[in-house]
Amino acid sequence: MSIPAAAPAPKEDDPITETMKAIHTAYGTNGANTSKEGFDGIGTKKDYIVDYEPLKFSSFRVCCVCQGTVFQDPIILVEQILLTMVFFGCAAPVWWFFNQEAKMLHDGKKGHIDVSQWISVQEPLMRQFAMIMTMLATFLLSFYTSIIVGRWWVMRTGGVGGIKAATVDLELLIYQNVTQEEEVLSAVRRYGRTSLMLMFYWRQDNMKNMKRGLTSIGLLTEHEADQLLKWNHCLHETIWAWQSGIVTMLYKEGKVKSDQLFHMLLEKCLDGRSAAQLVHTHLAVRAPMQYVHLLGLLVKMHNTILAIIMGILFGAAVRNAQTILCIQLFLRTLLLPFLFNAILMMNAALADPFSGDESDFPGPIYQDTLDKDCKGLVSATQNMPEWLEKRASKV
Repeated sequence: MSIPAAAPAPKEDDPITETMKAIHTAYGTNGANTSKEGFDGIGTKKDYIVDYEPLKFSSFRVCCVCQGTVFQDPIILVEQILLTMVFFGCAAPVWWFFNQEAKMLHDGKKGHIDVSQWISVQEPLMRQFAMIMTMLATFLLSFYTSIIVGRWWVMRTGGVGGIKAATVDLELLIYQNVTQEEEVLSAVRRYGRTSLMLMFYWRQDNMKNMKRGLTSIGLLTEHEADQLLKWNHCLHETIWAWQSGIVTMLYKEGKVKSDQLFHMLLEKCLDGRSAAQLVHTHLAVRAPMQYVHLLGLLVKMHNTILAIIMGILFGAAVRNAQTILCIQLFLRTLLLPFLFNAILMMNAALADPFSGDESDFPGPIYQDTLDKDCKGLVSATQNMPEWLEKRASKV
């Protein structure tokens, strides 16, 4: 009797394997966020969110994610408590008047209280008014969110990304075409990283700890930090004068062999300064205050009026023992205001991604990555392919 052959092991590209992998990624118990440890503004270690898994936010697993989300915002909880108090505060009188009307009818008395008739007439009007305010708030919130997210993305790509690109390009060009002195290359790296970190010190109102923080992680020496404090104005932008000073020094020493290369190096310095100015402009000049004020006022009015209307209808539904309707009214009071308040709070956080919140830009991680990128390019130049190294050595 022959023994049947064992089933072949599934390949890596097997559709079943890929499906199970996707399901595990979406619903697995591992965290949705990826955190990394770095040094904060005063030299102590802190966890920063550097990445997340989109599949977990696209499945029901999103209901279990809390770290770095709006669920951790205490202001939203306070707002929900206040709205719930308004909701039940409006429901109680309606329920009481219903009882009074029922009691008068039971005793054969004819009064002027006719709550049920008033509710039946006003209910469609109240719902229509609430719907109009909901549509207006939704439109203005979507427009406001697009503005804030656009500004956030520009600060990340043109600001943080611009500083990184200028520093890395400057390091590469100087190493391959000008000099390989470690003192010069280290200064280029350190000053670019310092420019990035100074933005976080500024926005977190932590400039008093700047010297201790920058020297503790090796970005500046004691003397350099003292020199930086002598002018103490827009330091994240003005420190790029040191980078251009390095380029000018090398040109005067005759190490920059051509005017074209000198011009290119200066352009990189100007690009870094422009990137720092871009971030400064977006942080110092916010969205128009009148628009933000009107939007916030509209959202709070909408949430309050919705709580009042739903509370009135809730009181009538309780008296009529309409359980399903009671649940619907209460959930609508909870869900819609929560979403509107969450969008407002999210936009407030995105407006300043350098303030030090858990979901903001991880500044210490960025500056550490910038250092590694610069050193990586130097190492790549030192370890070129054999054919390229031989031909380059003959020139």
